Amino acid sequence: MTKHNFIRHLATVLLGILLCAQAYAQHTTEFLFKETVPDNVRNIMQTNAKALFKEINSAYDGNKLELTLSKNDVTEAAMKRIQSLWAASHFYCTETGITTRVLKSSNGFQVRNIPVFFTQGKTDEDKYQDMVIEFTSGGKISDIYIALAPHQYAKIMRSSNEVSDIRYREKIVDLVENFRTAYNCKDLPFLNDIYSDEALIITGKVLTVKPRGDVPAAINQQKIEYSVQNKKQYLTKLKTVFDSNSYINIRFVDIVVKRHEGNPNIYGVTLKQEWNTTRYSDEGWLFLMIDYENEENPQIWVRTWQPLTDNSGNVIFYNPEDIIGLGDFIMR
Repeated sequence: MTKHNFIRHLATVLLGILLCAQAYAQHTTEFLFKETVPDNVRNIMQTNAKALFKEINSAYDGNKLELTLSKNDVTEAAMKRIQSLWAASHFYCTETGITTRVLKSSNGFQVRNIPVFFTQGKTDEDKYQDMVIEFTSGGKISDIYIALAPHQYAKIMRSSNEVSDIRYREKIVDLVENFRTAYNCKDLPFLNDIYSDEALIITGKVLTVKPRGDVPAAINQQKIEYSVQNKKQYLTKLKTVFDSNSYINIRFVDIVVKRHEGNPNIYGVTLKQEWNTTRYSDEGWLFLMIDYENEENPQIWVRTWQPLTDNSGNVIFYNPEDIIGLGDFIMR
């Protein structure tokens, strides 16, 4: 092969790679849903999901600022959520065909584990996520949000979980996934609604202190200081964080759910959280106390965060009683 022909061949290969990458986002995703749903509704769901991701994949390729969504396919509330996710980070479905089960949900149906790629993120784990699509009983898309990892979802939903009522297991999954999505797409109205007006926000930070002369240098050089905020103070600071970072990504890598022994409407959710933003990253233990007295409008009464590592990046080994949980609060 001559030098000229080699260069022309190389250019052709590179162009082919670029065109393949472009087509990857341009592709249409076909959906095949199984079980649970009458054929006529299932067909509507499949058609609406295909139309939504056809627009998303095409808009990703064209780098559109806003999606063009149809009210025939998507409810108004879902439109707002989808546009806010799009504004936070453009994304597309990575598959050309998805076959999955339909699950019943409180307001209709849902399908899980729709693989998508987000442009914003520091790691592949930030960028490659699974999504949930919610549908009305008639098949219209009513919501879309970022899913828990399949093993975390299974951990909550299995019958051996401490939460015996499957309805509450479903509700807790729904709240945690929407809670996470709200941070990732900077949805302050959702967070304002989900936090009780009387919410208690506790945040810990590691302080380096001067060691005593009679204590070895490796011991007692750090302590955790806790600050307490009310809802207004917390959301005001959170808005500043949202405004100063082009992207926010939180992930939950572990989850434990417990029901309060004395109040059947109260649940505690402990999550190992990874927080990544444009300017800052950390890991910690997040605890949420959730009140389901009004099942359709659950409220977070307590949010606490404790750092996972010290100022040197070493993991802090908490005693079990040092991780804040349900037992640290008196219910009246």
